[in-house]
Amino acid sequence: MQGEVNGVVIRDDGHGINPDQVSSQFGSIGDSWKASAETSLNGLRRLHGAKGEGRLRAFALGESVTWTSIADRADGTRQQVVVSTARSSRTRLQTDVVSAPGESTGTEFRAIGAKQGSLRALDAPSAISSLLSTFAPVLIADRGITIEYDGRTLDPEAGILHDARLRAESDDPESPLEIRVIEWKSPTKSKSRRRAIYFGPDLEHFVYEEDASEISSNVAYSAYVAWRDVPSHAHALPLGDLAPEPVAQVWRNARTAVRNHLNSRQRVRRKEQVRQWKESGVYPYQGDASNETEAAERAVFDVVAGSLGHQIAKREKSAKLTLALLREAVKADPDRLTAVLHEVASLTQEDLATLTGLLSETTLPAIIRSTNIVANRRKFLAGLEHLIFDPNDSPTVGERDHLHKILESELWIFGEQYNLMNTERGLTQMLRSHLKLEGLPASKIEPVQRWDGKSGRVDLHLAVKREEHDRARHLIVELKAPRITIDRGEVNQVEDYANVIAEDPRFHNQGGSWDIILVGSKVSPLMQRRIKGENKSTGLVQAIEASDGVPEINIYIRKWRDIIDENRRRLEYLSGALELDPGVEQGLDHLRAEYSDILPESLVVETGISA
Repeated sequence: MQGEVNGVVIRDDGHGINPDQVSSQFGSIGDSWKASAETSLNGLRRLHGAKGEGRLRAFALGESVTWTSIADRADGTRQQVVVSTARSSRTRLQTDVVSAPGESTGTEFRAIGAKQGSLRALDAPSAISSLLSTFAPVLIADRGITIEYDGRTLDPEAGILHDARLRAESDDPESPLEIRVIEWKSPTKSKSRRRAIYFGPDLEHFVYEEDASEISSNVAYSAYVAWRDVPSHAHALPLGDLAPEPVAQVWRNARTAVRNHLNSRQRVRRKEQVRQWKESGVYPYQGDASNETEAAERAVFDVVAGSLGHQIAKREKSAKLTLALLREAVKADPDRLTAVLHEVASLTQEDLATLTGLLSETTLPAIIRSTNIVANRRKFLAGLEHLIFDPNDSPTVGERDHLHKILESELWIFGEQYNLMNTERGLTQMLRSHLKLEGLPASKIEPVQRWDGKSGRVDLHLAVKREEHDRARHLIVELKAPRITIDRGEVNQVEDYANVIAEDPRFHNQGGSWDIILVGSKVSPLMQRRIKGENKSTGLVQAIEASDGVPEINIYIRKWRDIIDENRRRLEYLSGALELDPGVEQGLDHLRAEYSDILPESLVVETGISA
């Protein structure tokens, strides 16, 4: 399949495998001629391996493997030997020998047929970093050796940022640890950054490799530890600090030496980075510090920003913005500095460009407020959903004591076009609001009564005047507690409001409209059938058309489930872009923070907040 790794081929130009020595060179499992030798047959290379397990490890790269080698026999004739085997018959080798006069010596290893999961890592950017890290000491020390990978010649020196030699104590005072630390120029992708520590008998050949991210995660580096006793203790190296002495001490001393070196290097880099920022004019402070407080602030800023230097954009405009944001984080909210630094430093060039463009049109506080509105609304919906539907807590939630008081501050849930004018003031106050919108006197009016002579009280009365159409639009919301099922009595109540508006001429105006919404968590089947077929989504049960001054009046029955879902859908796009997905606990925490004096006591006490 295109784009997949189909196989692995490794070629060298060495002396090859002598056909007469195939049996001894491949040996048997657990034994190898390398166990009693230190160098290759021509004496040019240090050896790896001693247990004859190499051909078994080869099956990690393919179902079938083949070694094709050209070498000189003892009689001087040059011949080619092909050794092949398969995973299904890995204990048996097939050998073919043919004459190869004039051919160059060397060996080709070929593995094919592996599952993609085994080979995918070979196609990743990290493969190059891994090979450079592993072979760097040998390639640097011996210019006669070259390694090509996927058509690319490995050149470790081109990627070196800094190269240092250290010494650390070992169990033998006469033979301290020799350590080489190579810092690499950081690749573009963080996953390609190599951090590894190697152990070997000298500073060119290493028998053990371990991830070293825990020593330092701020820089790409390779640490090479030379300890002459590695061959006799190689089996214990993977145990680290749990290994018996002297291996555990070697691990500790090596880590300490590498960590101290990298910390010292980081201090140097920080100072150099700050100096460059000052020279380029992007450093967010001007002149000398005016007092000790500012001096301390600058010191903290230099440490933090300098440590993040490799993550901050190189372009002056982007760097200046990022450093200004970091300065504000250090100055205004040090308790949340870690989170702010993580997010600012991880901005891509595109995100920085977008933020820069936004700041040219608005301010950072305005952006933060807008983002906070979306986040808080998502959390409010999660909390409201719990108040209404949770089987344990919803029975404690009342209409006027809880829902009404909370919702009068969250009116966006019914529509952005409405502004709160009056709440729970009765029909007479509702008339005053209407008259004010129409520009008519509202100070001395007769009380408004229902058909039965009672004054009546609405839960929420919202009203707004659409200036472009010179009309007043009103919204009346009648809230029902979660335990109440909307039935005939509840619908009759809101129909009474509609009748008052239709029959009292003081509510009449040209082009006015009234929307009356009855909201509950459950609706009886009888009332559900009253919703018109084509109005299932809106819940319209009665519509009074405007005529002879009587305003348009619409009555709706809405379920909390539908209202919450509609608002969630409206916020979905922005929430996805902001990566917001609050859970129930976050929603309840938001309600407790905003309405601890309104919520039922049981919901407030659960988190230890005193009402």
